[in-house]
Amino acid sequence: MNDQFETLDELANRRQYFRVIDHVSIEYTKIKGDVVAAEQFELLPEFGLISEFQLLDVESKHLLRTITDKDKNLGQFLKIMNKKLDSLARVISLNHQIIPSESIIEVNLSEGGISLQCEGNFKKNDKLAIKLILLPNYSGLLLEGKVLSCKKTDNAHTLHVEFIDISEAHQQLIARHIMRIQSQQIHQTPSA
Repeated sequence: MNDQFETLDELANRRQYFRVIDHVSIEYTKIKGDVVAAEQFELLPEFGLISEFQLLDVESKHLLRTITDKDKNLGQFLKIMNKKLDSLARVISLNHQIIPSESIIEVNLSEGGISLQCEGNFKKNDKLAIKLILLPNYSGLLLEGKVLSCKKTDNAHTLHVEFIDISEAHQQLIARHIMRIQSQQIHQTPSA
């Protein structure tokens, strides 16, 4: 069995990941030596705030459902408080986090990796530090990836990157983001 993938499509199909074409804010750089991704970028403490809140939502969803089953009013109140906290986190993050417009590009995103057009040329198996902000909810993820391939196209290169050592929590955030985008696309598509 050959586990050598060269594109995100091959990786996603083989590992049965969902994928979506989306616009994200992304910065990436080659990692040299034993440096970790977090050391490659200047990060404000607010960078991962929204992601942390979303991870806590996933963890507390079962508890909230149990509370709502026992006391609907308390459950509704807690849902409202959760929305208020999410809004507050978003405001705090956006006040301190400037997203350069040139960092927002179209990508092919899956739980297993990302594919994008880039100007630079990378070699197969180069290790990358990736700062990814999912829009429009501004979830910030700091990831490491391995270059599957970087193929020359018309004016740029198509870069295919597999996420490596990605936590299950970050994988779930990406999966939820993909499902949200796909759901929006389905609802926007007019019925035949």
